[in-house]
Amino acid sequence: MVKTTIRRICLCLLAASFCWSAQGAARKRKVRVRQGPDTMLVAMPSPEMPSSRKMNTSAYPVKITLTGRVVQIQSDHNQILPIYTNSGVLYLTARLNKGTNWLGGLPRGRYFINNRPITIN
Repeated sequence: MVKTTIRRICLCLLAASFCWSAQGAARKRKVRVRQGPDTMLVAMPSPEMPSSRKMNTSAYPVKITLTGRVVQIQSDHNQILPIYTNSGVLYLTARLNKGTNWLGGLPRGRYFINNRPITIN
């Protein structure tokens, strides 16, 4: 009598563990779908500013020129310059030294550097 009861309980636990682990695996597959910040939709009130939030700018004025795929930034002070993507997401924070700074390696696309649109082809 006791052996049959124990067998029934073990069989029920075994069946429940199989069903429960299958549901957990399905949940994990759904969670692993990730979306990058560039795929999110952002409301664009105007083509100049990508979002209603204020983007940070550099503390001191800078001169920005584009030479091919390399951005040349001239600064009179040591400072930090945030670079935003077209959708308004912070992409990079560049540390500028006094003088001429070269920023290369940016992927193709449109960026906002010091609230100025820059397109890298």
